[in-house]
Amino acid sequence: MGLLDGLLGRPAPAVPDLDRLFALPGAAAALEAATGLVPTGGGAVCHRLVEGGPFGAFGRAQREVTRLLGHPAAAGGPCEAGTSGGPHGWVWVHVAHPPGALGRLVGDLHLVNATLDAAGYGPYLLCTVVGFRRDGSARPLLLVHPHGRGTFYPFAPSPGEARHRDGALEARVRDALSGELPIEQDTARRFPVWDAPGL
Repeated sequence: MGLLDGLLGRPAPAVPDLDRLFALPGAAAALEAATGLVPTGGGAVCHRLVEGGPFGAFGRAQREVTRLLGHPAAAGGPCEAGTSGGPHGWVWVHVAHPPGALGRLVGDLHLVNATLDAAGYGPYLLCTVVGFRRDGSARPLLLVHPHGRGTFYPFAPSPGEARHRDGALEARVRDALSGELPIEQDTARRFPVWDAPGL
């Protein structure tokens, strides 16, 4: 935190606890047993748009992430990865593996976060999301991990209804995971992520 931030009473950006993501594979078993939801193999990291364009330092960090994810020597082989923009100045780095490879997906999402954090862009990281569905269903559920909070919360858009959440499903998921993950208790912090890849 700079001197001006201290004088004006602005808090320093929270430091993301990136290792919390590694609790997800264990929690997924409890979630499937309670709700029938299984990992889709997809996930993404959301960050704020950084000035400088694709040729600046941040663009180089993003290219390094893409190179590492697509390298044939990566554990388990390369995955599908890409980026997309959101309507609020957010950028999503999305990663896809086969549905049974949640451990690899979490490792790759951690790699995205850690690479951007090591390049000095930790304060720009907003959240990480991991996708789940019931077998044969098109209805998605995302587990959202907001950076700097160290918590998780479910986000379940209702099918066929614009910008409406399935509160009953979200409550079931929170109950199922309450002993497995630190659940976000502040409802005002459970932000919707309508533009997340895969929705």
